[in-house]
Amino acid sequence: MTAPERPTAGSVRSTHVAHFLPPDWGRIAQLASPALERSTREVSAPHLLILVPDAAAAVALARAVSLLPAADGRRIVAATSASRTKRLLAAGPAHVVIGSTAILAPVVASTALKLDHLGTVLFAAADELDADDADLATILTEVPKTATRVLTALEANPAVEALLERYLHKARRLVDDVIPAEPVTPTDGVTNVRFLSVGGAPTDALPQVLDEVDAPTATIVVTDEASATAARAILRAIGADNETLARVTDGDVATNTTLVVTLGIPTGTVWAQIIAAKPAQVVAIIAPRQRAALQLLAGESLVVPFAARSAVLKARAADARARTELRDMLAAGVPNREVLALEPLLGEFDGLEIAAAALKLLEQTRAHQDELVKAAEIRVRTIMKEAMAEKEASREQVEREARGERSDRPREFAPRSGGSSGPRTFAPRDDKPRTFAPRGDKPRSFAPRGDKPGFAPRSDKPRGFAPRGDKPGFAPRSDKPRGPRRDDEGGRGGPRGPRTPR
Repeated sequence: MTAPERPTAGSVRSTHVAHFLPPDWGRIAQLASPALERSTREVSAPHLLILVPDAAAAVALARAVSLLPAADGRRIVAATSASRTKRLLAAGPAHVVIGSTAILAPVVASTALKLDHLGTVLFAAADELDADDADLATILTEVPKTATRVLTALEANPAVEALLERYLHKARRLVDDVIPAEPVTPTDGVTNVRFLSVGGAPTDALPQVLDEVDAPTATIVVTDEASATAARAILRAIGADNETLARVTDGDVATNTTLVVTLGIPTGTVWAQIIAAKPAQVVAIIAPRQRAALQLLAGESLVVPFAARSAVLKARAADARARTELRDMLAAGVPNREVLALEPLLGEFDGLEIAAAALKLLEQTRAHQDELVKAAEIRVRTIMKEAMAEKEASREQVEREARGERSDRPREFAPRSGGSSGPRTFAPRDDKPRTFAPRGDKPRSFAPRGDKPGFAPRSDKPRGFAPRGDKPGFAPRSDKPRGPRRDDEGGRGGPRGPRTPR
């Protein structure tokens, strides 16, 4: 269905466009297809920049854009963190960059992301963007003035109007099929509309809804062909591929169908067809940010969360235990003091209301006690972890000392045996510094020190065989022959006789 166009102020037709539609990533990706078709694969700079509220939205929208035929051969980068985005952009050229302003602003400021060749800027889910955001201003200052700017939002609230006035002045406004042509009231159709919020793909939660409701006939309404293919694959995997049990459609719902499951937010026309079929139950599997769009479709009909059977059974079991406690208390005897304390309230309230208020106070008290117990358990776990860490550190210290390794801990001295238990102390030295007399410039001599004889310095005179002191010296030999000795024959005195002992 073609969206009607609202007239814009001014006589000049602006190239900027504002689309008012639910935050459905499949439908928003279709708006990016013309920009992808205009881009060329040879250009290494980004041609399309999509601003989203958070990192999860960047991944979901990047998945939807990658399924477009125009995205074939083009590199898409989902910015989930600033450091990772810089690394991805350095690895190769990107044609499409999708991310939040908080993540892309540091990347643009560091010149890792250059927007010189940018052709289109898409503000996706602008309901959650802020016109006064400094990061948004940092990014848009680098965008060329010739770039086309496209905005998507559910409604033209004051925040969206501020964005349009500041960054998309005189933009053309296209209102999508977000509400039925005729208002839906509770008497016109479905009396039981519920929603299930999921963080991932809606098709992943489809088996849970089918198991909880266990309807004899079910119709799964999808918003695009990719969701239809994924839904048929899920039904085939769980054995419900027979169309008599569950069928996948884009809006054709049989009359009096037991269960209708919508994957995402359908258009107003499709929702009117669902209401006209008068199904017994409608369950919408949506993202948390699509809650307002679903209520806009439902009009005055009450939309309640989809509660799993296990949660309902748990709540009923808690109520049964409370009633059992009250029966036991009443069977033991009515407490007189409590009756006298509550008797004045019977003139203002019903007895059942008073009992319900008392039961609520009891539940609040028990919940507070449970919180105190959990807080005490957390404190005990913290203390135990600290004790175990200290014990482990001590064990490692002992092992290091056993291996002879030097410890990083400061050295401590144990007190001497037999002494006091206090730390070892040392007497302080006096404040007079220890000094040494400077040596003189006079050369060291061999003069006698005290009563010790000294050594005279050697002279340059050659050493002779002169007698030293009272010891006889040895004269040098001469060439004169020596005279006869006593032992020689014919010598003086003759031979010696035998020596006689004294």
